Amino acid sequence: MTDLLALVVWLILLALAFPYVRRSKHPKVPPLAAFMLFATLFSVVAGTLYFALLWLVQAMGWGPRLGSAPWALAFLSLAFAPAFLLARWIIRRPPLDRPPPK
Repeated sequence: MTDLLALVVWLILLALAFPYVRRSKHPKVPPLAAFMLFATLFSVVAGTLYFALLWLVQAMGWGPRLGSAPWALAFLSLAFAPAFLLARWIIRRPPLDRPPPK
C-alpha cells in the first residue's frame, strides 16, 4: 500500500514540478535544464530516503503502522519534504560561470 501511494505521490509531484520550476528557478538557467536538475535530484534523494526509512521502520518492527493513513503520510513526508527542499535550493542557485572547455 505504501509503495503504491509513494509512487502516486512522486508522479503527482513531478507533474506539478514543471510549472513550479519555471517560476522559481534562477533567471539565468534554462527552464528545461532546471526541471531536469530538479526532477533528478528530487527523485534520487526521495528514493534514497524512502528506502532508508523503510528499512529503519521494518528493522524497528513498525511496519504494520504504515498501513494507516496518518503514519503513511508522515512517512512519505519524511522522504519527500527534504528531497523537495534540496532540489528547490539547487535550482535557485546561480549557475557557475565557467568558461567553456577548449
